[in-house]
Amino acid sequence: MMRLTTPLMTAGGLTSLVTALVYLHFSRSVMPRLAKLPAAQGIARMQEFNRTAVKPPFMVAFFGAAVVGIWFAMARLRGNRTLADTLAAGGGLAYLAGFALTIAFHVPRNEALAALDPSGPLSAEVWQTYLREWTGGNTVRAVFSTLAVAAFTAGILARQLSDDP
Repeated sequence: MMRLTTPLMTAGGLTSLVTALVYLHFSRSVMPRLAKLPAAQGIARMQEFNRTAVKPPFMVAFFGAAVVGIWFAMARLRGNRTLADTLAAGGGLAYLAGFALTIAFHVPRNEALAALDPSGPLSAEVWQTYLREWTGGNTVRAVFSTLAVAAFTAGILARQLSDDP
């Protein structure tokens, strides 16, 4: 199992990095641009983004980081007590917090938006609420993924500086 640790930390860091960059791009660039569009156009564009987000390669990174996160959290619970293992478990838990936020917070909002008629009479009001809530939650996901990247990277460095293989 020890031979897998550094490659798994690397995979966890890279897949967390992909998600962090996607989330940051949406919070800092995409959502502000969508907010400037007429509501019907913004809604339609976000509906399109949400349809394409559930396809590879993003899903590989999204679920891959979660699997790695679970692996390191379980390894820590099984007794892996090195600094590197603890850092990797922390990275895994940070990523999993963002993963849980996605499932509990973003997926229901995205599903509600998918059912919304962009030209409907209440769509503009719903869109404004969606923009505010979704972007705020998305920024939190970006922070969790970034913390995961930092912890996985620190775990790799700790492993390299220790006597662990």
